[in-house]
Amino acid sequence: MITLVLDNDTLERYNEYYFSLHPKAKKVPIERPYHPSINVWFTKKRIEMNALKQKWKDFVVWWVNDLGCQGKLLDRFTMTITIYFPTKARHDLDNQTPKFILDGFTESKFIKDDDEKHLVSLTFKSGYDKENPRTVIEIEEI
Repeated sequence: MITLVLDNDTLERYNEYYFSLHPKAKKVPIERPYHPSINVWFTKKRIEMNALKQKWKDFVVWWVNDLGCQGKLLDRFTMTITIYFPTKARHDLDNQTPKFILDGFTESKFIKDDDEKHLVSLTFKSGYDKENPRTVIEIEEI
């Protein structure tokens, strides 16, 4: 099993990298250690939607490279994604679809593709951790 953890420490490392490439940038590209809700994404204008998707894809490719997982080309696998939110507010898990994360996994060649031939099962879980919000992705090759 492969376990990937996306937390605030990961975001801090990425922000340092991002601002070294974009010294005039003022805003962090990825704000939270979990995928943005599709409700947020779909309410944006088309150009903003594409920009958010691209920011996440760039981030995930960096993250996979940072973990040394690029080029693994996982063929058939199951994936469990557990999101630990920083509040106990109500969250619809179906709005936390990992589209941008999966696109980045494919772009970095960590996985061959996110279609049904390769990604056999996708499970979502949620939790609460005020001190350490994060996304934990567990991948099991089959």
